Amino acid sequence: MPEFSAALFATQERPFGKEHGLIAHALLFEGSRPYWEVHIGEKIFRFISHPDFLLEDGLWQLNNYCQIPASEYKYDVSGNAPLTLEEEFGEDICSEYRNNIVKELTETGIHFKLITWPGVWMPKLDYKINNWQNAGINIISHS
Repeated sequence: MPEFSAALFATQERPFGKEHGLIAHALLFEGSRPYWEVHIGEKIFRFISHPDFLLEDGLWQLNNYCQIPASEYKYDVSGNAPLTLEEEFGEDICSEYRNNIVKELTETGIHFKLITWPGVWMPKLDYKINNWQNAGINIISHS
């Protein structure tokens, strides 16, 4: 069984105080083709990220699932074998989302927390996190 090497948590501030409520989380599993599992409600959705955009793709999909009402995704089939995002959406849409990740994530008001374990492959991780924080994305990272 593959082991996960990173976890992303999506939370929202509660109306009173600085507490946060968990909306969903995603786990990055290693292997010959690393893939993410997005856990939301009682569902698990899997997808294969582009190796150069592991973090962007994880955030993109986690953020998207957080925007879908539970009444819509609860009937979706989950547990299927993962597809690459390029197979599912096409290269143009993937490129558009990756290039507009800052805009997408700042508009939602969702807070993200990334936890990584030693040996995780995420190109330019600290650089990206720093730039995104400076751009207004609510994201923190722990290793």
